[in-house]
Amino acid sequence: MSDDALLALDAASLPMLLALSEVLELGVLSLDHDLAIRGWNRWLTAASDIQAADVVGRPLLELFPELAGSAAEAALRRALDGSTTVWAHRFHQFLLPFPAPTGYEQFARMQQSAHIIPTGRDGQFDGVLVLVQDVTERVAREQELRDALKRAESASQAKSEFLASMSHELRTPLSAIVGYMELLQGEMVGPVAPQQHVYLGRVKAAARHLISIIEEILSFARVDAGKEEVHYEMLDAVALARDVEELLEPQALAKGLSLAVTLPAHDVVLSTDATKLRQILINLLGNALKFTDTGRVSLEMSPLADEVHFCIRDTGPGINPADLERIFDPFTQVDQSLRRSKGGTGLGLPVSRRLAHLLGGDLSVESIRGEGTAFTLRLPLSVDPGQPSERMAARSPASDAALPAQP
Repeated sequence: MSDDALLALDAASLPMLLALSEVLELGVLSLDHDLAIRGWNRWLTAASDIQAADVVGRPLLELFPELAGSAAEAALRRALDGSTTVWAHRFHQFLLPFPAPTGYEQFARMQQSAHIIPTGRDGQFDGVLVLVQDVTERVAREQELRDALKRAESASQAKSEFLASMSHELRTPLSAIVGYMELLQGEMVGPVAPQQHVYLGRVKAAARHLISIIEEILSFARVDAGKEEVHYEMLDAVALARDVEELLEPQALAKGLSLAVTLPAHDVVLSTDATKLRQILINLLGNALKFTDTGRVSLEMSPLADEVHFCIRDTGPGINPADLERIFDPFTQVDQSLRRSKGGTGLGLPVSRRLAHLLGGDLSVESIRGEGTAFTLRLPLSVDPGQPSERMAARSPASDAALPAQP
C-alpha cells in the first residue's frame, strides 16, 4: 500500500482490509469515532495475549488506561479530524503498551512503529485504522551496534594510550644508548680502536632508526587520540622545502637516485605549523626514496590563489588501483614483500594525511603500476586556527584515498 493510499481509507475498503489482516505480519486495529475497538486481528492477540472477543466494543482507553492524555491518544484523535500520523519509534518507543517479546527483556514494552489512518467516506471521518509493526528486534540490534561502536572506540583509545606510553618507555633508554655511543665514539672515556668505531657507529645508527620508528608511533598515537596541537606561524614554504631537500639528499645519493626539487623563485608565505609541514614532507619524500630503486624522485611546489600544492613524484613500482583505498590505513602495507625488504611501521602515510587534515588541507595520491606514484599535499595559505575541523568536515569522502607500505 502506497503512502498516498494511507492518507485516508474509504470505509467501504475497511472490511476487506480487516479480513486480510488475519494473515498479515503486523497488527491491525480498527476504532470507531469514540475510539472504541471494532477490529482486532490475530497479530494483536498474539502480541498482547488478549482475545478479540474480550476487547471488541470496548473503548481503547478503558483497555489501556495509560494511553489517556498521552501522545498516542492525541494522534488517534487527530485521525478523527482527517490527519494521518506515522508513528516513529525514534520519537515514541511504542504506541500500544504490549509486553516485550520473549528474549528482549531489556525492554519494558514491545518497541513499535505504526501508521494511524483516518477512515470514512466523502471527506467525513468516522473512525481510525492503526497498523502496528514490531520493531523490537531491529531496535535491539541497533543498540548492540551502538554498544559495539562504543567498545571499539574505547579499545581504540586504550590502544593509542598504550602506544604512547610504551613508546615513551622505549625512547628513554634508546636515547641514553645513543648518548653513551657518542661518548664512546668521542673517546671521552678512553681510546677506541678503528674496528670498535665501526661497531659503535652501527649500534648508534640502529638505535637512531629505532628512535625514528618510535617517534612515528608517538605521532600517530597523538593524532589518533586527538591530542596533537597545531602551532600556527608565518613561514616561507620555499625555505622549509629547501631544508627538507638538504636533509634527504644524502639518502638519494646513497641509492644513486636523482632528487629534483622545483620551487618558486620568490618566497611563498603561509600560516601553518612548520614542524608538522616538515614532518609531512619528510614522510612523503623519505617514503618515495625508500621505495624507488632506480630513476628519480621529485618535489614540486605550486602556489595558487589561496593554496599551495606540494607534489612528490617517484619512478618506483607504483600501486595497484585496487589498493589505493588502503594505503592510508594505519599499519598497512599492501605488498608484504616490500615490508620485509623495506621495513617500516605502516604509519607514515596515515600520519601525513591526518596531519594534512589537521592543518586544514588534504593529501591525495595517483599512481600507475610499474611507472610510479604522485602524492599531492594541498594546504591553505591562511587558516583560522579555530576552524580547521570545519574545513575537514567539508571535504568529500573521496578525498580520503590511500597507499601501501609506509616507513
